[in-house]
Amino acid sequence: MSVRERRRIRLDPDEILFLIGSSGELGVTKAAKDMQIFIGTPEKEEIVMFLESEDLIAVSSFEVSEKAETGIKSMLYLLREFGSPIVVLPKDHPTSKRLPLVVACGDHVRLDCRIQAGTHPEQDILCACEDLSGIEINAVECGVEIEGSLKNFKVEKI
Repeated sequence: MSVRERRRIRLDPDEILFLIGSSGELGVTKAAKDMQIFIGTPEKEEIVMFLESEDLIAVSSFEVSEKAETGIKSMLYLLREFGSPIVVLPKDHPTSKRLPLVVACGDHVRLDCRIQAGTHPEQDILCACEDLSGIEINAVECGVEIEGSLKNFKVEKI
């Protein structure tokens, strides 16, 4: 049984926090401004997610590499600067197994390895690798609060 710790980490709007597991990594940044993100659902609906500047945008990758970090940075840029929409796949969609990155946003994100990637329109849960599973991330003023077993992380300017 792993020890759950709670840790507050300062995160400026021009920084990304990387949580690094053995088989995947997660990048988290602040929305940095009041904005909207559009979410396309399998039911052919569009959900509008309203974010405030302190809210989080999180991107999960299923590998650990320089390529994964570049992909995370690119996806965060597309979401935050271009307003790129998030697309949710239907449950058991075969493309779900091929997604290199998945996204969640809001004031609270919990990581779970037992869900199918890309199929959850609710933005408080995000598919992640097994050793990041169970971590919860909350937006706090000027940073994030992380609860769970946090072993390996870094903060990088973008």
